[in-house]
Amino acid sequence: MKAKFEEPCGRRRPRWQETPPLVASRLPCDLPAGHDGPHEDAIGQQWIDLPPELLHEVTTLCVIDRVRRAFSEEERP
Repeated sequence: MKAKFEEPCGRRRPRWQETPPLVASRLPCDLPAGHDGPHEDAIGQQWIDLPPELLHEVTTLCVIDRVRRAFSEEERP
């Protein structure tokens, strides 16, 4: 009798979520395709995919803050 093989999810962690060692943080998700919840690789590290809209909002806020600091009148250390 053959064991039923489920296709793995295969999703990889986004580069900005990588953690040392980099080789381990690039392992693909080992859970079955279409799973619910966070992704998990073969060594048990978990991560979630954040919505692109959230990433865009956070990036925009960070850029605005850096521009504001660059042009502020306050004395820089």
